[in-house]
Amino acid sequence: MKISIFAEAAEYARIHTPYEKNVLIAPIETWPEIGFSHPSFPRYPVLFVTRTGYIPYATKTEILRRGNANLFLLGGEAQISEWVAYALSALTKGFVFRRL
Repeated sequence: MKISIFAEAAEYARIHTPYEKNVLIAPIETWPEIGFSHPSFPRYPVLFVTRTGYIPYATKTEILRRGNANLFLLGGEAQISEWVAYALSALTKGFVFRRL
């Protein structure tokens, strides 16, 4: 059974940081460039979306499970569109911030 990187990231977040209310949202296309160099990487869970606007089921369910999580979008509108930011904000009672 092949598991997607989206599901793998969500499962890792669920197991290793189950109660963390701050979540990093990264575009899968630029993850190698911005991901591991981001200063918050070791502390906060990372979930993925695509640049074109796809929010995977695993990402959605993990955000919903956390309830009022604050989402930090890694990148500008070229990396994560405003539509994706709006759709993500509908999944949480917390805040959505953009980290450039």
